[in-house]
This record gives sequence, structure tokens and C-alpha cells, in this order.
Amino acid sequence: MRNIAVVLMIAAISGCASSRGVSQEQVSEADMGRLKPDEMAMVDQARQFRASAVDEQARATLGLQDAKHELALAEADRKDADAEAQRAEARTKIASDSREPALLEQARELTEQARLHKGSADARLDYAQKLIDARKAGLKAAEKQVALGDARVERSKLQAMQQANVPASSKYDAARLEGRVNDSQKSFEEALQKARDLDGQATAAQRSWRDLQRRFQAKRGAAPTG
Repeated sequence: MRNIAVVLMIAAISGCASSRGVSQEQVSEADMGRLKPDEMAMVDQARQFRASAVDEQARATLGLQDAKHELALAEADRKDADAEAQRAEARTKIASDSREPALLEQARELTEQARLHKGSADARLDYAQKLIDARKAGLKAAEKQVALGDARVERSKLQAMQQANVPASSKYDAARLEGRVNDSQKSFEEALQKARDLDGQATAAQRSWRDLQRRFQAKRGAAPTG
């Protein structure tokens, strides 16, 4: 009998502790329903932050789609450059066989043009790949920001309930909700920094490509035809 009593006492203590410190990461809407509209200010602010984060996530998704389109264009440009190199090689063979000065000069010009085209196409492909990486990182950061918004909303709910002295607030673990916000903030900042670093690399790659593209286009405009 004594052992049974001890077991029942332990169970009762555990039940009370559980009811006092529920380790939930979401505050129920039923408990939130006890708040008056004028007690929801901090919750509304947190929800606005999350809504902005969702908008940013949508923009990041579109940005990634644009980057994939740029990659497709870069791959097509690279194929064109390879084809141009093959044509220049064939023209060089013909000129070498004929040994005619005019054909040899034309072949040299076409070979140089093909070389510049390949350099431009390679640079564009490098830029497109870096842009994909940057946009993926940006989308990841946006997702982390939404997660931060979720955490801030839940924390604000509990804080509003505590300020309004709602009894149900005592069953939530405030420290855990605060820790979730801090962890989410750190995760978001790290993802954002990575996205910014990759975006800088993509911008530098774009400048390199544009420079090579201008050289190629200038050469193509001056190259003889025929």
C-alpha cells in the first residue's frame, strides 16, 4: 500500500508540473480569445512582420525562377559559341588547304571572333550558375525569416496574455518561446549573410561577363562576312 501511495504521489506531482509548464511552441487560439482587441497590439505587429517575410519569400521565389531562365539562356549561348568555333575551324582548314591570303586572313578573324564568343559564353554561364546559388540562398534566407516571424508571433501572443494577466498564460513555457525566437533570429541572420556574400560573387561575375561580351560584340561588328 505504501508503494502504491508513493507512485500516486509522484504521478500527481508530475501532472501538476506538466500543467504549469507546458512546453508548447504555439499559443492556442482559444487562449488568445480571452484578449481584448486593444490588448492585441504587439501580436498585430508581429503578424505584420511575418506577412512582410512571406512577401519577401514570394519575391525570392520569383528571383530564383528568373535566375533559372538566365541559366537556360547562358547554356544556349554556350552552344552557339561551340558551333561558331567549329565553323571557324572548318574555315581555317579550307584556308590552309588553299593558301590564299584573303581566306587565311578571314579564317584568322573568324577564329578570333569564336575565341571571344567562347570567353563571353563561358563567363555568362559562370555568372548564371553563381546567380542560381545566390537566389537559392536568398530563398533560404526568406524561409528563415518566415520561421522567425512564426516564432515572434507566438512569443507576442504569450507576452500579450501575460500583460493582460490571462491565467492561461502560466501553462506556456516563456523561456522556450524566447529561445525559439533567438535561435530563429540567429539562423536568419546567418542565412542572410550567406545570401549577401553569394550575391556579391554573382554581381562580380556579371561584370566580368559584360566586359567580355562587349569585346566579343565589338569584334563581331568589325569582322568581315562571307
